[in-house]
Amino acid sequence: MARLARIWRFARWGVVALVLPLVIAVHVALIVVFAVPFEAASLAATQVGEPLVLVDLRGEEIAALPAIGVDRTRWTRIADVPAIAVSAVIESEDHNFWDHRGVDGLGIARAVWLDLQGGRYGGSTLTMQLARMLVSPSGKRSIPRKLEEMLLALRIERALDKRAILEQWLNRAYFGNGAVGFEAAARLYFNKPVRALSDGEATLLAVLPRAPTAYNPLKHPDRALRRRAYIIAMLVERDVISSETARAALVTELAIGRHVPANRAPHFVAYVTAQLPPEVRRAGGTLHTTLDLQLQEVLQRRVADQVSALRRANLDQAGLVVLDAQTTEIRVMVGSTGWRDAGGQINITTRRRHPGSALKPFVYATAIERGATPSSIAWDIRDLSAQYFAPNGAEHGPVRYREALASSYNFAAIDVIEQVGVSRVMSVLRTAGVAELDGRPEDYGLRLALGSAKVRLVDLAAGYGFTVKHGLVGMPRGIERIDRTDGTRWSPERRPERRVFSPETAWLVMDMLADPEARRPGFGMELPFDLPFRIAAKTGTARGFADTWAIGATREAIVAAWAGTFDGAPTQGIVGMDAAAPLVRDAMLAIADGHPLTLPARPEHITDIEVCATSGMAPREACPRIRDHAAHGHVPT
Repeated sequence: MARLARIWRFARWGVVALVLPLVIAVHVALIVVFAVPFEAASLAATQVGEPLVLVDLRGEEIAALPAIGVDRTRWTRIADVPAIAVSAVIESEDHNFWDHRGVDGLGIARAVWLDLQGGRYGGSTLTMQLARMLVSPSGKRSIPRKLEEMLLALRIERALDKRAILEQWLNRAYFGNGAVGFEAAARLYFNKPVRALSDGEATLLAVLPRAPTAYNPLKHPDRALRRRAYIIAMLVERDVISSETARAALVTELAIGRHVPANRAPHFVAYVTAQLPPEVRRAGGTLHTTLDLQLQEVLQRRVADQVSALRRANLDQAGLVVLDAQTTEIRVMVGSTGWRDAGGQINITTRRRHPGSALKPFVYATAIERGATPSSIAWDIRDLSAQYFAPNGAEHGPVRYREALASSYNFAAIDVIEQVGVSRVMSVLRTAGVAELDGRPEDYGLRLALGSAKVRLVDLAAGYGFTVKHGLVGMPRGIERIDRTDGTRWSPERRPERRVFSPETAWLVMDMLADPEARRPGFGMELPFDLPFRIAAKTGTARGFADTWAIGATREAIVAAWAGTFDGAPTQGIVGMDAAAPLVRDAMLAIADGHPLTLPARPEHITDIEVCATSGMAPREACPRIRDHAAHGHVPT
């Protein structure tokens, strides 16, 4: 007996240990439901946002973006939603909606039973779904989460009447393809407001939230229509609508499509909106950008034409960016051609690719900053290992920096970076914001001079700013400010410019890049850079001819272009001067618009020098002489 008593005592405490937490949980739940009222006023701010309109520097509209989450400006009153659509939503989502108080016990039991049988059945009521939209729209489903939804649903039902709950649900439900709310869905799929929907259109929309992907009317219209037919049949069976109404809804012709507002610079829009803090994006308003929409549309067409002209050479894409040289504001951003084509949403101006020779100006500038001059000699001779790429494999022997850079001699660039050190050039590129360069110098090696580090076109364009901004480099930016609908204003933080080189070094490198005669030995006559005015320009071609680059700079604008293949497949020997340089030329001419662009004035501490043409040093009696420039204190002796 004593043993049985002990067993019974342990059993009693075991039952208490199991039941007590459940009793406490039930009491807490009852307190939450009945003692903590649901603040209906809080619904006004929960997941509600404002649309965002982007305008260019003249105030011309670029794009109008819908609100993140629920669009306050498109809130639809339940009285404006066709009655048949409301009935269809209830039949599709929760046909006991009018009878329960937020939680449908029979529905949950049925869902659990079907889950155990291997089927799937949604046990959430419309009110529970609304609770989920409010607390965790995209959260993972779990038993604790379901319990939280149930408790909140009970509180909501005590605070709101059924029609108010339906109105909240209709404006917050997800209808697929980015559409949140019945009004957004009506405009997306049928290009009309809710009030103008036919019964057939309204009932189609009503069934989409059940499974937005499976019933996507753009990809699976047959599934969506079958689901609609089933729900309409159930409405007839329950005497909610007549057979005649059902028949009229089913025979209505549907013009389903994807109707989205025009976006005249999609890559740029994606670029700037990605920089907005979530709370700023949600607040909406008018985003004043730095884009020049007129120039953008001209150059978008030009990029598309260039790609079409070079497809025969296996080139399939191109991109271009234009910066205001003095402010580094983005005036044009063409990320690729064919936004809606396969791969068209890739923004090549922000992708990291190998730039080929486009990094050489930073190598030569590093050397000049340390005392070299444009007349210094580099050795353009192939190394014995033959590991360095040159498009034509030619050697030019001892050559002045001016010609070596302007004509883009690869072996000479290797000689220069070997003299100044890879680590120094890496430091310069980091300071200029051109490349991240997370590795060690040996990871890039001397090939850094030939583009072994990947860079972004927009960063490279900004980095070239040192040539026309007295050695300074700014960060590219596309956002001026946002005027919010509440009258307040938001502006992004402006980062200060960084000094990369002295004004003297910057001017000397600019002068080398703008020297058409120094360009002739490497590229010949009649080049894209031969404009009615001088520009500091450079091209680049990566190994395999999959990436071609060109950059041009003046005091007014910096233009950077890329052309090649997204997947890295080789083109048929296309180089930067063939593919990307014509885009820079045409952009410069469009910017100039008949008025010559200019280069920076010569700094005070630049002097004219006379040197030996073969040594780059002070001339001797028998040495042919040439004239060049040097910074004070670095005149060859």
